[in-house]
Amino acid sequence: MKKILLPLACLVLSALLGACAPKGQMLSSESDAGNLWQSFVQRSSQPAEYKVLSGSLRFGPENDTRRVTYLLWSRSDADDSGMKDGHGPAGLDAADFDPDMPGDTRAILLEVNAGVGATVAKALFDNGRMLVVLPRDQKAYTGMESTENLRRLMGLPLPFSMNRLNDFLAGRYMSALDVPAPERYLSGNDGNIVYRYLSEGRTCELELNAEALPVRWSMDGRWTLNIAYGDDGLPHKLDGTMDNGEETLRMVLLVKERRNADTLPDLSMKLDVPQNVAVYSLDQ
Repeated sequence: MKKILLPLACLVLSALLGACAPKGQMLSSESDAGNLWQSFVQRSSQPAEYKVLSGSLRFGPENDTRRVTYLLWSRSDADDSGMKDGHGPAGLDAADFDPDMPGDTRAILLEVNAGVGATVAKALFDNGRMLVVLPRDQKAYTGMESTENLRRLMGLPLPFSMNRLNDFLAGRYMSALDVPAPERYLSGNDGNIVYRYLSEGRTCELELNAEALPVRWSMDGRWTLNIAYGDDGLPHKLDGTMDNGEETLRMVLLVKERRNADTLPDLSMKLDVPQNVAVYSLDQ
């Protein structure tokens, strides 16, 4: 019986491992796919210029999305954490924002508007934490910049963090998507090449066009992101869908303008919480 069970167990294990591994041809450095990947690595490694971005964002259930406009800017040498409260936060410890917390040193500020001059939200993302102020509701929320906390605020779990989104829009695709060196690839449409890899146990695909630009990215069969580019060779449109098991969610982000920060001298990297706004923790 043992002689029969041992080979059978090996066959089952091999089948399971084969089912989990990315399919496709093996990637070699001498192949066209290998050369295109190296071009992608070089393009993604070029110094990024983080400009002030403005555009529109549409998100929500696929048949019921909401549209807002946004202004997004960042700075790597922000004073302190940039998170300044106009009064004592409700239910938060003084150590809620730890300046020694490891993470990206770039602080990012996001302003969301609905209509002309109607501010819906202001948010600051810094060192793995976030502060979101909702002026209309006279409320503010703070906590870790986690997928779950972002989902609570937006009703949509984003495919990556705000820092990685900022990286992606600036052309630093590898760091944004956390792409390891793939082992396999498939031939895609129009001469594109689709690279398959595993990231934190999740099966991912990255499709590159002939210019070594990512035009489609998918994660674990849940998120699928299609990317279009402007004349400057930087992302102009991110069109994503996600299946959460109950419904299909949609996110469409358009970058309509990129400006140098010095053209907008009033931009600040600090976010104040007004006295009449209550602050709540998302981590509790």
